[in-house]
Amino acid sequence: MYLTIKKVFDKILKITDEDWRIFESILETKKLKKKEYLLKQGHTCRGIYFLSEGSIRTFHIDKDGKEINTAFYFQNDFLREIESLTKNIPSQKNIQAIESCTVFYIDKAKLTTLYEKSDFYQKLGRMILENITISEQKYSSFLTTYSPTERYLYILKNRPELIERIPLQYLASYLGISRESLSRIRKRI
Repeated sequence: MYLTIKKVFDKILKITDEDWRIFESILETKKLKKKEYLLKQGHTCRGIYFLSEGSIRTFHIDKDGKEINTAFYFQNDFLREIESLTKNIPSQKNIQAIESCTVFYIDKAKLTTLYEKSDFYQKLGRMILENITISEQKYSSFLTTYSPTERYLYILKNRPELIERIPLQYLASYLGISRESLSRIRKRI
């Protein structure tokens, strides 16, 4: 059942059978229905997640009550709300299933114990966090560097799964434009 996460680990840092058995013993599986929340704004994130199947979005509500989508996750992605998890404070973000999902969950306390006992998991955790941070920095640069049309063309070429699987209103928010503007861009292309 957890073979997908093992394969992802092996791509990042080769895992021994013993290290895998230890990790597998702390994993939990969560099933989410479409639109079900993994984390709601105001609640505290208690662990990290690995998306085995489905799609998930991260968003927050702005001061006008509008949803602002900041990330989309698909099969084999790690997700978390790092500030809430690290500081043990209520989250400013929501994590919600776009499609029915299967998620593997690692509780923070169990993960911390694993880090304390294993140099391998400290290194693997750091490498995963570095990859997530790089991805978030790319998104931030993406929003400030490209025009709305260039953003759409970029994801069309580099992240076609967003076009294929994400509802238009979520995609427009992610691109930092209105749904109507996105429709006009799509018609011109």
